[in-house]
Amino acid sequence: MKKLFIFILVLIGLYLVGTSIKEAAWFPFGEKGTQTESMKNIDLIDLNVSSSNTTIIPEDREHLKAKLEGRGKLVTYRKGDTIHVEVKRKWFQGFGFWNKSKVTVYIPKDYDQNMNVTVGSGNLTMSGTSKNHPMKLDKMNVNMSSGNLKLANLLVNDYNHKGSSGSAQLDSLSTKTGSIKMSSGKVDVTGYSGKLDATLSSGKLDFQMDKLTDSINVHVSSGSVKLDLPKDADFTLNGKASSGDISCDFPLKSQEIGNHKVRGTHGSGEHEIKVRVSSGNVDIY
Repeated sequence: MKKLFIFILVLIGLYLVGTSIKEAAWFPFGEKGTQTESMKNIDLIDLNVSSSNTTIIPEDREHLKAKLEGRGKLVTYRKGDTIHVEVKRKWFQGFGFWNKSKVTVYIPKDYDQNMNVTVGSGNLTMSGTSKNHPMKLDKMNVNMSSGNLKLANLLVNDYNHKGSSGSAQLDSLSTKTGSIKMSSGKVDVTGYSGKLDATLSSGKLDFQMDKLTDSINVHVSSGSVKLDLPKDADFTLNGKASSGDISCDFPLKSQEIGNHKVRGTHGSGEHEIKVRVSSGNVDIY
């Protein structure tokens, strides 16, 4: 029985080696892994780049260009008004030793429509030119199951972020409406402006706002949320905790504290901050 088990392991090993050699011929490397698509009449860029180190670069160009370096198969195609970019792998290439691919996606910097990003593992980075010259999008959807995400200098009308785990860093993100739903993991946001709806099942969410321009709605099942607001923020706080804790360092007018509630206004009270905590904690400062 033991010999049979060893024999099976040897066969599996030979299969993996043979397959990896075969992949070298099948799967593109370097410049052979470069593909381009016309951006004419495109309303959506759909990126599925799990298990890769991916960089999205806005630049002066008319076409989308995707480049793969490392193992995997780069698939770029157009369907209707959508461009799809995906990296496909054999099942074993999603594990440690095999995960060595680098993906670079170049997009026109004046593209201002919609983008979907799916990150399973690995890293994804995207940045506009600067805070004063951001990349503009109408709608952006981010779906994370793990991995690391870094976004900076973006102006997005509607930003939606869903994550089951992983780590995200969002810097200089301006929105009309923003939604973040996290099952676990960590999200750090700096330089945010716009309406915010945040739901946290567990994990950690840190938010720093340069200016409070709209309402904030936070619901925490467990975990930790921190809201760092400007000193001159005008808001009305309506907080309720079943258990856990809600703290606010701002001096509040018409303050009510007790019975698992925190209420009051700061400044003119223009924008509503609504906080609901099942357990965990929310700190406002």
